[in-house]
Amino acid sequence: MNDIKIDQKLIDKLEKIPDPGELMAELFRLFGKRAAIGTSGQWTGVAMIDMVIRAGISNPRVYTVDTLRLFPETYDLFRELEKKYSIKIEKAAPDFDAVSKMVRDHGESIFFDSKAKQEYCCKIRKVDPNNKILDTLDVWITGLRADQSDARSQIKRLEIIQHTQQDGKNRPLLKVTPLIAWTEEKVKEYVSTNNVPTHKLLEMERDGWHYASLGCIICTTPINSHEDRRAGRWRWFNHQQFNDDHKECGLHLTGKKKST
Repeated sequence: MNDIKIDQKLIDKLEKIPDPGELMAELFRLFGKRAAIGTSGQWTGVAMIDMVIRAGISNPRVYTVDTLRLFPETYDLFRELEKKYSIKIEKAAPDFDAVSKMVRDHGESIFFDSKAKQEYCCKIRKVDPNNKILDTLDVWITGLRADQSDARSQIKRLEIIQHTQQDGKNRPLLKVTPLIAWTEEKVKEYVSTNNVPTHKLLEMERDGWHYASLGCIICTTPINSHEDRRAGRWRWFNHQQFNDDHKECGLHLTGKKKST
């Protein structure tokens, strides 16, 4: 365990570093492998990898949650990122027994049945594996941005949350969102200027249809220009008028300080 205290004094010190790459570099210098970038391969995640390496961290810890239902293009992107930056992206997979029990009890396509079952599927395939990674971290670097939804606009750049470990113990965890104030256009400009590998599906557009948010292959569809950016996630619930703030898998529950 790192002996650096995670408190407001640390946040005050880090807030003096405006550049996102330098901020992440300082976190890796302070915490080493107890800090990690979590990414699903979307615009902000790939930009952060490039930024921290340009800031002097040659082998930052990077991980993704592999739900075992990701798009083939997602796996292709991870291989491309690993090759370009000489890194190894950790893949946190769900517990085999937990997935098997869920499928036996509720069927393979549980997420179509109800919002509650969709959230249960996300918990087994995504939230629980992510929490196992968090057990090994003091600093969780995420790719959230304020322009993604009203709820995410309330997220702080640096925030101390309480993480509940597998053994039931609670401890403070520093959650960092270096590009929280960046717009999608600014991130796209960065990755284009710096030749950062990007997800092929995010670059596709046909008659106004495009991917704005990516998750599991069945639960993600393109959106049209008039739709909310997360309308393509679990599209079958749109008739129930779930807005962007309710289209979450559970990893980033806003307004809560506890990661469970």
